[in-house]
Parts: sequence; C-alpha cells; structure tokens
Amino acid sequence: MNTLKRIFFLSLIIFAVTTCKELKIPGKIFEASERVRYERSYSGADSLMVQWKNSFSSAIANRLTIGESNAFTFFADQPQQDAVGYSLELKQGDLLVIEATGVVPQTKIFVDVFEPDTDAGKAKSKILENGRFTRFTESSGLHKVVIQPDIGYRNTFELKIYTQPSIAFPVAGKGNRDVQSFWGASRDGGGRSHEGVDIFASRGTPVVAVTDGVITRTGNQGLGGKQVWLRDGILGNSYYYAHLDSILTEGGRQIRTGDTLGRIGNTGNAAGGPTHLHFGIYTTGGAVDPYPYIRKRPVQASGATAKIPEEKVIKAGTNLRSGPGTKYESLTFISNKIPVKILTATGLWYHVKMADNQEGFVQRERLQK
Repeated sequence: MNTLKRIFFLSLIIFAVTTCKELKIPGKIFEASERVRYERSYSGADSLMVQWKNSFSSAIANRLTIGESNAFTFFADQPQQDAVGYSLELKQGDLLVIEATGVVPQTKIFVDVFEPDTDAGKAKSKILENGRFTRFTESSGLHKVVIQPDIGYRNTFELKIYTQPSIAFPVAGKGNRDVQSFWGASRDGGGRSHEGVDIFASRGTPVVAVTDGVITRTGNQGLGGKQVWLRDGILGNSYYYAHLDSILTEGGRQIRTGDTLGRIGNTGNAAGGPTHLHFGIYTTGGAVDPYPYIRKRPVQASGATAKIPEEKVIKAGTNLRSGPGTKYESLTFISNKIPVKILTATGLWYHVKMADNQEGFVQRERLQK
C-alpha cells in the first residue's frame, strides 16, 4: 500500500511540473557568468581552453596597477593568447567604464571586475556590449580588472579603462573648481564633520536633479534652511540640496535628470555667508562622500593604434615596473637580457610578460631585438 501511495504522489508531482503553466523555477538558480557559459559551450581543443583559463589566472595574480584614465593598444594578434589584468583605485560612486574599438564583429571580449578582498572564484564575468561596459562602484578600494578576448581572436584593438561620475553635477554650469568645502571638514569647532560638499555659485543659479527619481520632501527648517530631498529609483539613495534661495518643486513630483529643483542661496545656518549649495548623499548605510559621484574628469584620447615592435628582448639593466611610468614601483631589476611577449602598449610604455609568467611595464627604449 505504501508503495502505491509513493507512486501516486510521485505521479502527481511529475504531472504538476510538466503541465502547470504557473510553476516557474527561478532562473537565478541556474544563473552562470558569461565566462562559465562560454567554457561550457566551447567545443574546440582542450589544450586551448586550458591555456585560456591559465592566462586568466595569471592576469588575476599579477601586481600591475594603472591610473583612473588609460588608453591601450591590445595585441591579440599573436599565437598564444593572453588576458590582461590591471588594478586601479576606485571610490564609492565612481562609474568604471571599459571600451574596446576596432574589434572584429561577433567577437566576445570578457570583462571581470574584482572588488577589494573578493575571491576570484566569485567573479561575475560580463561581455562588452557594443564595445562598452560600465559598472557602478559600491565600495572604495583597489579593484582588479581583467580583459580577455574569446579563444582564437587574432586582431589588435584599442582598449580604454577609465572612470566617470555616476550622476550629473547638481549645479547648472558649474564644475569641480566650484567645490570648495569637502566631505569630513570640521564644523562647529570640531563638534561635527561635514556630511557633504559645498558648491559655490551666485544667488539664483539653478540647482538640478542629478538623476531620475521622486521628490520625497521639501521644506525650510534647521541647519539646511530651504531644502529639497530627491530619491532615486535604482540605488535607493537620497540626494539632499540645502541652503536654497527658492524651491521650484514639490513633494511627490516625478523628476528627470537635469530638471531644475531650486536656486542657490544661503538660508539656514549659511545666512550671512557666501551663497552656495550644500549637497549630500544618503544611502541605506548612512551619509557618504558625494564628490566621487559628481567629480568631472577627462577621458584620455585614443592615440593611433600601435604596432607590435620587432624588439622583444628586455635590455640588461632594466627596471620592470608595476605601471606605465617611472612613478610606479620597480617589481624587479632585469640584470640580463630576457625575451618577452608584449601584451599591450600605452604611450611609450609596454606591458610585457616573461616565460615564467612574471609581468610588468618597460619603456620602449628598453627593448631590443
């Protein structure tokens, strides 16, 4: 009898799974990164996949660092393919941007970004969509970026890695030089710290929405005087505009980026002082430094695509550096001539890799045939 019951209930389960249209298994259970999906679907030689994965591991392990705006030539037109990995310092609120131009259509360029102290096995690989990848930075610290084309790609391309503000600037027509009081500055004789930035402008200058969202509150009270609170619908952050001369919006209103919310003044505890906007950002974890979110920064222009040099031997007496410049630390001193593989070029500096997988940057003049 028990056997018959088990068969009966098993039959009901199978029937439900195969016929019930409302039963949906959550997709995230089977969610895999782009890299993992590619590895599973690859049908070429196992040796090529092994080399591809080893190159990825090598790029993660290197000690190379770069600044916040970089343009490289990526030399993928070589027999043995390599990934490149660079660490760069990011702050909460930075928008990381990675672009590739000159890539053959249908090519997959994989991007992995590792947050500080993140296990390499927990990476969520992405693919450049239309040659571009962006990522909001949630935590400050040294991040590792790894770039790798799919197996068999054999064309040089231009690669940019840089940062941009993640939201719009909150005062119309103003920029970095108008921010004259920063996060953490002492207030009330050391009794408190500044939870925001002050952006100075003449009275009546428009203050604008830094993102799409909804106005949650307006008012005239306390230290902030006339103030507006804007909340976004993506990150759930609240943006605080204070010391306004006038308020040109109201609670509950849906707002688009760039809409005027009010005008610069000096109300609240700024009365009698220079007119400015106090701008703050509040996350679920509390107040954060707004400056990385709004700081305007240039993007390095792409140079002409470099050609891989014929010289592929490092001269004796060369410092192998951690980044493309003499300001970067020397990783090792090359006392004897050593053949190398060249992975990328930026300006007069080349990212090279030796037979023992050690990597670094050397100047063009330190290479010979």
